[in-house]
Amino acid sequence: MIDDELNDIIAEWWNWNLKLRIMTDIDGADEKDFIIDLRLLEEEYENINRSWKDLYEFYKKEKNEEGIIDVFDKKNRAEAGYRLINAFYDCPEKTLEKLNEKLKSELEWDTEIKKFPKFQVINAPEIEISKINKNHIRKMIQIKGIIKSMSQPLLNIIEGVWECNSCGHKNYVQGSIKPKYCEGCGKKANFLFLEEESKFETYREIKVQEMQDGSKFYDSILIEIPEEYISTFSLGNKVKINGIIKTKSTMDNKNKEKKAKEFYMEAISIFNEEDNKIEITNEDLEKIFEFSKKKNVLDELAQLYAPSIVGHEDIKKAIILQAVGGVEKYINGTRIRGNIHILLIGDPGTAKSQLLMWNKNAVQKSMYVADASGAGLTVAITRSNDQTTWEAGVLVLANNGVACIDELEKMRDEDRQLIHPAMEQGIVSKAKGGFFITAQANTSILASANPKFGRFDPSKILSEQITLPPTILNRFDLIFFVIDKIDEFEKERFLAKSILKTSNKEDTEFLKKYIEYAKNLKPKLTDLVINEIAEKYAKIRVTVNAQDKKIPINARNLQTIVRLAEAHAKLRLDEQINTTDIDVAFSLISEFLQSIGNDVDGLSIPSQVRKDAESILSILQEFGYIDYQKLNQIAEEKGIKNLQEAIEILLKNKDIREVGNGISLGGLPYA
Repeated sequence: MIDDELNDIIAEWWNWNLKLRIMTDIDGADEKDFIIDLRLLEEEYENINRSWKDLYEFYKKEKNEEGIIDVFDKKNRAEAGYRLINAFYDCPEKTLEKLNEKLKSELEWDTEIKKFPKFQVINAPEIEISKINKNHIRKMIQIKGIIKSMSQPLLNIIEGVWECNSCGHKNYVQGSIKPKYCEGCGKKANFLFLEEESKFETYREIKVQEMQDGSKFYDSILIEIPEEYISTFSLGNKVKINGIIKTKSTMDNKNKEKKAKEFYMEAISIFNEEDNKIEITNEDLEKIFEFSKKKNVLDELAQLYAPSIVGHEDIKKAIILQAVGGVEKYINGTRIRGNIHILLIGDPGTAKSQLLMWNKNAVQKSMYVADASGAGLTVAITRSNDQTTWEAGVLVLANNGVACIDELEKMRDEDRQLIHPAMEQGIVSKAKGGFFITAQANTSILASANPKFGRFDPSKILSEQITLPPTILNRFDLIFFVIDKIDEFEKERFLAKSILKTSNKEDTEFLKKYIEYAKNLKPKLTDLVINEIAEKYAKIRVTVNAQDKKIPINARNLQTIVRLAEAHAKLRLDEQINTTDIDVAFSLISEFLQSIGNDVDGLSIPSQVRKDAESILSILQEFGYIDYQKLNQIAEEKGIKNLQEAIEILLKNKDIREVGNGISLGGLPYA
């Protein structure tokens, strides 16, 4: 398409677009968004193309001259828009360049504009990243995906100024290409790049990864995007981006013929894209509402989870509750998470991994990973060719969903520590080489781990059988021991039911829709419910304490009970928590506590660490408050070898609290 033809198309479209003309005639145009919606232009053309003849005949019959003029105005405006669409499809780069030149010329009257705005184009033809091919080169398309990595801000030369060493003439060149000949003297001379007079644009390189079915990740594509567009986005964001596909070399060798090429995109616009929504029809809603009336709705839903796996009903129920989650709250500025974290511990071959991998069938946004590093779970900062890049891990990519982490015990201690903030605060952060990044990771964790010695021994405490430290175990709401206790009769009964049961695919789709609908509800915690939870909690502690037995429940479990009760209320599609929800919550947590021998306070705490914790309490009873420096000295004198672990446990139990650069007796209510 020649320039004159393109200029005519743009001029015609501009003249018919009253909204644009008004926007460029008022102050502050540089603060407005100039957006061209290709889909809207196409719909306008199709609508008027179908209706204009009938409208014309109607107004002609009615002798309505204004109506006839209005019909032809709409027809001409739609046709001008359609010609612009075709120009974008034919030569998007040149069309956008000419449009921005037109926009700049219309705004030159405004001397206060600091930076001229540019058009953003949306709703170009959508192409899956994995299906981009050579036919898309130099074409405008739209892609959807999740931001997997992001570089530091980079500089791109918009207009380079090169001074000729022979005659001193300044050559203005678009882009970063050095001129071969001087425009002034015509000589093939050496040039001096005048950085201060050249124009630059700040941009970033991001990688957007395709995401389908809420579970699997496929291909990714490199995208160059202006800093002003990307500044409000972060790792893990789901986005849709319109841009032009190009290619670049992937190897730096001298033989250009051998250079491999890769696709990349020059972005024109970027917008938030909501997580893939499951389409829930009115018929689906009727089924969901009817199902919610069942007396044991959680039991019924649990039967639909991983139906090929025999037994493990309590675990399946817990996973269903995790999928809908509790209600996130903020109390006096402190975040109380709604995420429910679950850990499965048990022998190999007991379906732990299968229970994790099946999660993607029930949860719209679920990711599975085995034996991941800390960086692979949170955020990695890498440096290559003097360029720093941040890359999102599983917890960031599964934001607002579930991360299924298999073989948690194989992670290094320093890697596991990286996920602590994600489990409690819903964020991950990383600092390296002067760079610091924070990303959202409001993610529920469903993890599994194998016993230290290969097989699980119920007669021993958890800490003796697993390498996970108390600091991470205490962040799980529920811990289940997965032991194969299914007898032959149960296996045969289950097999018979599986043969008789049909429509597994339909059941799975229904389960996924049910969870997606229920998770968005926010049931309220009333004063009546709070009192009932408090009474049950106190009754258990007082009764058992009077019998001089191990305490089976403590303050840490209270928020877990609330989260489980909220999740169960969601499954009932109720706006308020009731007695049934509380009973289910206490029942599940009781199963967990009984499995550890009703010794929640001793959960995973080795005897030596417990002794060291008691020593610290004795020290505080003497001093009341002690700073860390003095505490370290006393600990060394008294032979306290597990100081940090003991402090962590005491803080968790609210036996102590941090004050300034030290600790004192007594803590704040657990949140």
